[in-house]
Amino acid sequence: MENKIYDVVIIGAGPAGLTSALYAGRSNLSVLVIEKPTVGSLLMAHKIENYPGIQGSPTGKDIYNLMKEQTLKFNVEFVDATFLGFDLLGENKIVKTDKDNFTAKTIIIASGWAKNGAKKLPGEEQYLGKGVSYCATCDGAFTRNMSVSLFGKGKEIAEEALFLTKYSKEIHMFLTEDSDESEDKSLMETLKANEKIKMYYSSKLLEIKGEEFVEEVIAEVAGEKINCKTQFAFLYLGTKSLKELYGEIAPLDESGYLITDEAMHTSIEGIFAAGDVRSKMIRQVTTATSDGTIAALEAIKFVLKKQNLRAQYS
Repeated sequence: MENKIYDVVIIGAGPAGLTSALYAGRSNLSVLVIEKPTVGSLLMAHKIENYPGIQGSPTGKDIYNLMKEQTLKFNVEFVDATFLGFDLLGENKIVKTDKDNFTAKTIIIASGWAKNGAKKLPGEEQYLGKGVSYCATCDGAFTRNMSVSLFGKGKEIAEEALFLTKYSKEIHMFLTEDSDESEDKSLMETLKANEKIKMYYSSKLLEIKGEEFVEEVIAEVAGEKINCKTQFAFLYLGTKSLKELYGEIAPLDESGYLITDEAMHTSIEGIFAAGDVRSKMIRQVTTATSDGTIAALEAIKFVLKKQNLRAQYS
């Protein structure tokens, strides 16, 4: 997947995401679906008896498996990863995950109902914007001469830690893995050689503490609880709310769902939303597949228009 530019990247593998993947894949576009295979409303459904054409009482997982199998016939790719954010500055769009960053011509957000969002850690919401951040490259300049902590998988936080060396006086890297053997060796050696950086393995963030701003994090490292004085905590743990994940893409309604038009367009060209993540009245498998169909057709149209424009001026 490295350096590949996908025509469509889809965030979520519920009925909306899989329907979008089916339509886009069948149209001979390159498609990547970012999924968490054990998470989602469809997978949690014990029985489904109101999906047209499906006899009996299959489980949600049965229908998920049938949908995914169908998409694979059209060369749709899947990656098990946690979505972290976007980089929208270039002509193409970058989708950031805890596994890798993926480049896309267009994006369909189909990550599901807000209720399925990750649970906040103690202190995370309280100190958001007061030392808790999800993007070191966004907020690094505010950490000048401060002690900071990063939590997450090695590859994601390693790159962010390297960026922070320009500003922070002390950097604590709490890696969730038990080693860094699978990471970029030259990058990790560079970080280890930097006297500002200290690495912790097999780490788990337990709590963020402070008064008005972050002052301390409590973590479990290899089974032992430690307290670490810090003024910024950068989290790469998949705990963002829909507002934090998608607030730059589309306005949200009062319940926290993305507002789109009827063609699934968000406020940014080339980015669409489908399924339960959208602000709408009814949330059913059938309405999700309808949204997925519309989003895919709009994404296909977007990609083809761009291709035709390039052909005209090349």
